[in-house]
Amino acid sequence: MVNRIETGQARLRRLVGRRGIAVVSALFLIPGAVVVGSDRASTAVAATCTLQNPVLTAGADPSVWYRNGTYYLAQSDGARSINLRASTTLAGLSTATKRVIWTAPRGTDHSAQIWAPELEYLNGRWIIYFAGATDKGNFTATNNTHRIFAITANTQDPLGGWTFFGKITDSTNQWAIDATVFYYNSNWWMVWSGTPTGNGGAPPQQLYIARMSDPLHIDQDHRRLIANPDQPWETSVQAIEEGPEAWIGPNNALTIVYNANASWTTAYSIGQLVYKGGDLTTYLSYTKRGPIFSSANGVYGTAGASIPVPGANGKNWLVYHAKTSTADGWDDRAIFAQPVGWNADGTPAFGIPTGYRSYDEAAQLPC
Repeated sequence: MVNRIETGQARLRRLVGRRGIAVVSALFLIPGAVVVGSDRASTAVAATCTLQNPVLTAGADPSVWYRNGTYYLAQSDGARSINLRASTTLAGLSTATKRVIWTAPRGTDHSAQIWAPELEYLNGRWIIYFAGATDKGNFTATNNTHRIFAITANTQDPLGGWTFFGKITDSTNQWAIDATVFYYNSNWWMVWSGTPTGNGGAPPQQLYIARMSDPLHIDQDHRRLIANPDQPWETSVQAIEEGPEAWIGPNNALTIVYNANASWTTAYSIGQLVYKGGDLTTYLSYTKRGPIFSSANGVYGTAGASIPVPGANGKNWLVYHAKTSTADGWDDRAIFAQPVGWNADGTPAFGIPTGYRSYDEAAQLPC
């Protein structure tokens, strides 16, 4: 989920690792098509393509939160600033004003490489978690200092002012990015991407968890490892697990959705850690599956999924980013959306990327 805004082969070499109805549904292959009913009456029903993909033609690591009838999208400029867009529809985010809500001050431990802001409304307040670093003058040295920080909104309006909260870390204080926080089984939890002690930003990137006393404070003695990149689909370019998000499905089924492999390549994809019961802080409590969402239908390196985004017709939206070409790099990423349901076991049923297909947003049907 690393939000790297970089160009050139020199940066790529750094290799830093781092979402009726029966009549209408029949129209999904032909935008704007019409179908005549079974009685062959002359009245035709037209599909309404209100959500055009990509939702944003440039962007990565979308974090979308829906509250009080409004969709909010948080993003980073890859340098020092975090911005928000707001719209009453998901499609409307494409034209919504991008408002900078916070810029990191220079000369601090969070002044550079502001990556993958995660917007959440928890315990009655807006919080954005992000990875920040100390500016060391070059990309790799700066990346090696990444830690997780948070800002909090001053009011109930996330488009208003924000205040820097500080670093959120466990006692090991190791390299960390891509934090997400969720409430599950009567406890708060943070999951993030980190590396072994002393590695800085060098692979492997792994997934860690820690219990929290509230959404801003870890109260466990140290981080716990719950996943290590050990599958070919996670390691073929670089051993990376990042961008975790908690999807809590029917019957309280917990799935940690995450990004695997190298974000600048077509190998980037989505995997799952399916919680099977017991201690949330041990890898023995999870079953790894993947890849469960990967390149298809003209989009590549499909990952960066947001948390579940509620839709008007009762389903969630999967909002994710994908590369629009097969060439290595980060500059061709765009943000896409498609409806997603649940499997019988309560895990999210992502299916395959539908890419540039458009949707009737109100009905959550292809058009």
